[in-house]
Amino acid sequence: MSRRGAALALCAAAWACKTLAPVEMVVHPPPRLGDCPGELRSTREIEGDWTVHGRIHVSGGGVDESYQLVLQKTGPRLVLLALTPFGAKAFAVTQIGLQTWSESYLGPILPVPPENVLRDVHRAWFRAVDDPALDPRALAREPDGAVHVRAEQCGYEATLAAISANLPGRH
Repeated sequence: MSRRGAALALCAAAWACKTLAPVEMVVHPPPRLGDCPGELRSTREIEGDWTVHGRIHVSGGGVDESYQLVLQKTGPRLVLLALTPFGAKAFAVTQIGLQTWSESYLGPILPVPPENVLRDVHRAWFRAVDDPALDPRALAREPDGAVHVRAEQCGYEATLAAISANLPGRH
């Protein structure tokens, strides 16, 4: 038995020392929409100082994201802040005139480019253009005020809805 036990121990040690083939891990990045071009209306053409609280749902290309939106216009500055469903800041886009700057709070790569959300807001609420050659977004308005934005060439759809607004002259 001792020889047999020694032989088994030797075989077990030899097997344990045998190198196993490395396991290759494939990590797929999460789905992300590409940049979708479109026109913006200059903030100098958008009247008044106001705040709007809304929401957007974006789906397509493997992406299914919802954000609460806070949109504030003060003078020539328009700021769009997007919040996750849990209330965390996702991103912000600032627009002055036709120039924009964005900031991500959730990392360098977001599933929905912040500029797409700003262009969808412009298309839905500021009607930047009605020419499909200039803006690939088609609109459908619901009786309850929700706006469906279909960016077929860009592979996604978005639904925007205003929740509340603080407009000048309204109390």
